[in-house]
Amino acid sequence: MKILLLAPPATRLMNPATFVADLLPPKTWVPLGVASLASALRVGGFPAEYRDLHDWDWSLVEALLTESDPDLVGISCFTFGRGNAMRLAALSKRLLPEVPVIMGGPHATFFPDHILADGNVDLVALGEGEITMVELARHFTNGPVRRPVMERILARELDDVRGLAFVRDGAMHLTPPRESVTDLDVFPFPAYDAFDPAEYKSPEIPPEYQSLPGTHVMTSRGCPFKCEFCSVNRFFKGKWAFRSPGNVADELERLVADLGVRHVYFSDDLFSLNPQRTIGICKEILDRRLDLVWMAETRVDCVNEEMLGWMRKAGCYRVYYGVESGSPRILKAINKGFTTDQVRRAFRMTHLAGMEPCCFLMVGNPGETPETIDETIALIREIRPGTSPIVGITTILPGTRQYELSKRQGLISDDYWRTDAAPPLYTGEYEVDDLIQLQIRLARGVCPEVYEQMRAMGLDDDYFRLRRMMGKGHARTA
Repeated sequence: MKILLLAPPATRLMNPATFVADLLPPKTWVPLGVASLASALRVGGFPAEYRDLHDWDWSLVEALLTESDPDLVGISCFTFGRGNAMRLAALSKRLLPEVPVIMGGPHATFFPDHILADGNVDLVALGEGEITMVELARHFTNGPVRRPVMERILARELDDVRGLAFVRDGAMHLTPPRESVTDLDVFPFPAYDAFDPAEYKSPEIPPEYQSLPGTHVMTSRGCPFKCEFCSVNRFFKGKWAFRSPGNVADELERLVADLGVRHVYFSDDLFSLNPQRTIGICKEILDRRLDLVWMAETRVDCVNEEMLGWMRKAGCYRVYYGVESGSPRILKAINKGFTTDQVRRAFRMTHLAGMEPCCFLMVGNPGETPETIDETIALIREIRPGTSPIVGITTILPGTRQYELSKRQGLISDDYWRTDAAPPLYTGEYEVDDLIQLQIRLARGVCPEVYEQMRAMGLDDDYFRLRRMMGKGHARTA
């Protein structure tokens, strides 16, 4: 049985010179999802190939499907790339009509009915997919591999595979939910043989480290916190699962030996929920003399002086914190669960440990005003992040509490995601123009270079004055 796992081509970005979507976004994130599925299938005894089609032309994708002639196709689906994921499924079904198409990932998990509606996807794997894919592969090797998947569905042969969605008798059917895996050591390391990690460079990596061979590494999954704008809690059912320090170090050791990796971005949603585990990872790096520099993401209420000290000794040079806002009122509104004093303490400790504390910020959450933006500016200037904050505008995403609020406010419906449109900005209180002005206000106060870039794009006071004269972009609330 031959299994082909695919990350779909990237959605092209708007070219500001032509106003046509013809610019490919850079490769920033190593495709750990499909690489992990491939490893799990191989360990289970099933040949699995995988490809990151990020910059592939569709004619090349067509040739790959035809020449590979797989017995099963798996496609990852995220909200931002859902249009191309569905286009890839349609292409596979047209070229290989007898081959089952399975789709997984966050967007497919949140909207399996949408994914299954046009008949190009036969099965949706809900949530974490490693065990589900291995069990499916076993079912498809029981008897003729190319036996139509609908026959198996009607014969109820797949009903004992947990965590599946499919159509039976014209209606979507869900098998019993699969329990989240709590011990991630049971999974093999992601396979790296189908892509070159050197092609992936996160823009957050500073220039002095951009030339180092590097990759992303996941040491945990999930997050127990319930921020209003984030879907991680729902996707992982409110749980946080982790790998042991020794298991993490084993992978790092292999990456250094086999691929010459020197830089690692620990891209867990919450790297240091358990400080003692984090210290254990640091001690393993030191004991094994792994020559690495690295950075990680976490929360301001999940760090302490001892842990930060060990992180610095083990090669960490930067810690990203999801601060989001410097306004106590906004932090409470988005259910961050920490205070501005905890932000100050975390940044002070990180500075003292000899690392760069950096932050993600958002504008446009419910209750945002110019005054709350000014509170954020004041806090950021006080805590002195090591590099310019990353400033975004609140976006409506499936699986979040903010999405449910937006539906109640009539800003969006589930049918929106049947289109290829980009996830919209949250406009419950401000129009888009006003949100951009708030973003400019914050950028001007905390990251002047970003502000100058926005001005160079024509986003200045004169532009918005003209927009107001044309009757566009009025705020809904003061």
